[in-house]
Amino acid sequence: MEFASVSRRGALGTLSLGALMAMLPRLVAAQPAPVKTSGDGEAFSPEILRDLAQSLARKPYRAPATGGDKGLAGLTYDDYFRIRFRGEHALWADRPAPFRAEFFPPAYLYPRVFPIYEVEGGVARPVPFDPAMFDVPGEHGDAAKAIGGFSGLRLLWPLNRADKLDEIAVFQGASYFRSLGRDQFYGLSSRGLAIGAGEPNEEFPSFERFWLERPADGAETVVVHALMDSPSCTGAYSFTIRPGQTVTFDVAATIFPRVKMTKMGVAAQSSMFLFNVSDGPRGDDFRTAVHDSDGLAMLTGTGEQIWRPLTNPTAHRLSYFQDENPRGFGLVQRARRLEDYGDLEARYDLRPSLWVEPQGDWGKGAVVLAELATRKESDDNIAVFWRPEKAWEAGSRVDLSYRLHWGVERLGDGEARVVRTRTGADTQDGLRMFTIDLSGPMLADGLDGVKLDIEARGGETTWSNITPYPRAATARAAFGLKPTGKQAELSLRLTRDGKPISETWRYLWTA
Repeated sequence: MEFASVSRRGALGTLSLGALMAMLPRLVAAQPAPVKTSGDGEAFSPEILRDLAQSLARKPYRAPATGGDKGLAGLTYDDYFRIRFRGEHALWADRPAPFRAEFFPPAYLYPRVFPIYEVEGGVARPVPFDPAMFDVPGEHGDAAKAIGGFSGLRLLWPLNRADKLDEIAVFQGASYFRSLGRDQFYGLSSRGLAIGAGEPNEEFPSFERFWLERPADGAETVVVHALMDSPSCTGAYSFTIRPGQTVTFDVAATIFPRVKMTKMGVAAQSSMFLFNVSDGPRGDDFRTAVHDSDGLAMLTGTGEQIWRPLTNPTAHRLSYFQDENPRGFGLVQRARRLEDYGDLEARYDLRPSLWVEPQGDWGKGAVVLAELATRKESDDNIAVFWRPEKAWEAGSRVDLSYRLHWGVERLGDGEARVVRTRTGADTQDGLRMFTIDLSGPMLADGLDGVKLDIEARGGETTWSNITPYPRAATARAAFGLKPTGKQAELSLRLTRDGKPISETWRYLWTA
């Protein structure tokens, strides 16, 4: 069941830095205490990292002092993105392995610095920092000499061309990270853990240290480890990243709660949705739609496929989709034509989808969708995550495993899927009209025997029909709704001989 609750704007997330970037939160913190190392380095393994996280969880949380590195304080957006990392300083630049690691300076929204280590043969050694690694143009060049560490990292691999390295992953800001598929632009982000997302007083856990495993020559994967800390918990994370047409992250995480936790968000995603064609005219904007994602897709534990179009609500709301052992969920960009947006610069048609594939049984809980009202495309106003039904007790250990797929959508290969939702005033006073276009192989033989299965809570459907669409294997389902209140929960699917042949369309209408 889906329902919504209205809340004040919490720090859901993040403010975008520009049309082509999925952006991260405005967090300021001081450098954490560095790990002591000798010239020979120290032993490292995922087990050692888990022990470190568990030991840290037994101590009271110490909030970092505000301030951070002052060397490049006061930079503007344009100043920050003119800074360039010198490629000759990239980690593994001296190796034939196709992977490279580069780093970000502490500046603009990211003033805090933290240690980064390279791991080889089970031994971790700090990546040496030198301000000369960065090309800082203009009047900020002298100030750059005072910076003292890294604020983030990015991984490179020949994603689009064999002779050119492209970003395949970025870790920067709290526990946020992002990736994309081949021939795509950055869009939505993921994060290690969300706590109270979309609600007041949201807590932002942070990755405090990173370890990069040195890949073997010709390796097809690269591994990143991270230590997470926050007032509520600590965590040990391992990311096995496999680039290709779709970039996948195998995530293994162990969480150690300091307190009883009930508002955790596992495999959290943040995105932006401003408007699309179903919202009608949107002021003085030349574009047809503006969004990084247009829907939430789910594959439930029982095998039901669900599609929930995103909205930019007039008031902030949370929606819950109860499930047990979900098979997958994620924020998806289905509108893939340039003409769906009309924006030659932002290229929203090339933004990635992100699919979460749980590993093992996750038990009972809910996929939670947070939709925050916004008037700016610079706001990441959408969040999605899994919230376990059972609380995480203080002093316990929680093991999580899942796979992230960055690229094109993975759901909807069999059953007909929703390609467009529209709503507006019906010709009859007081009624709302909904049209849902669906497409897929199950409709290739026409509509004989196809029926509409419609449910409406908070309203009454007064008429409905399904008609062929002037495109192969496509149909339009339509119905009129007479609302009985200010909110209605709607669902629709196509059936043939009593069996579903489409995913389930879910929609929360508000007056």
